[in-house]
Order: sequence, then structure tokens, then C-alpha cells
Amino acid sequence: MSLTDEGESRLTTDQAFDLLGDGERRRALAALREFEEAVSLDRLAEATAARRDAVTPVEATSDEVTPDQRERVAAMLHHAHLPRFEDAGVATYDPMAGEVELTEAADDLEPYFEVMEEYRESVQSESVRSD
Repeated sequence: MSLTDEGESRLTTDQAFDLLGDGERRRALAALREFEEAVSLDRLAEATAARRDAVTPVEATSDEVTPDQRERVAAMLHHAHLPRFEDAGVATYDPMAGEVELTEAADDLEPYFEVMEEYRESVQSESVRSD
């Protein structure tokens, strides 16, 4: 992370692209953005798995996630993705309590999510026009 003039930690562009460059991390961060406070690892895994097959975030529903899918995603989050989120300072993870929460540094990812949303919307509108 780099420091702003006020001494606050900020993500570099490389760090942001590293975090968002993996689809599973991107889905997990997107899911975390929807929770107002700390969330259980199981709930995050379920929300992340639901986003895997959804075309839009609105279509993501946890009803279709199997226990096996939730367990696999939880293991990936626990062993690979959540440590990266913590290293980058965008989330805190308490493995003993099984809780994950975004930090203020995650706000640095917002412009990237906005661009991804705009792109998704433009692709969908192009698809509708060509049908």
C-alpha cells in the first residue's frame, strides 16, 4: 500500500488489479460490499458461490448453492483469498470467530467496481439490441 498526504493507507493500482484480477476474489469482494457489517465465512462463501453462475448480481441467489459448493468456496476463501485481502488491508478476517469484514481501504476499489458495472451494462444493452 502507499500513503496519502494525510498518512492514510491507499491501494496502488497494481494491488487493485491483483485483487480484482481473479474471478473468485472479485466475486468475494463484490459480495462483501453488500454486507453492512462483519459476515460469517459460510455466508460469504454462499454469496460468492451464488455469484459464480449469475449473469447479474441481482440474479445471484443463495437458494441454488449446494452445501458442497459452499464448503469448497469457504476453503478457497479461508486459505487463499482472505489472506490476500488482509495483506492488502481491504478486509479483516478472524478465523477463530469465522468472520470477515471490509475495511475503509476497500473504498479504494469502488472506482474499479463502477467501471466493471458500466462495462457489464453496456455489454448487456449491446446484446439486447442485437437480439
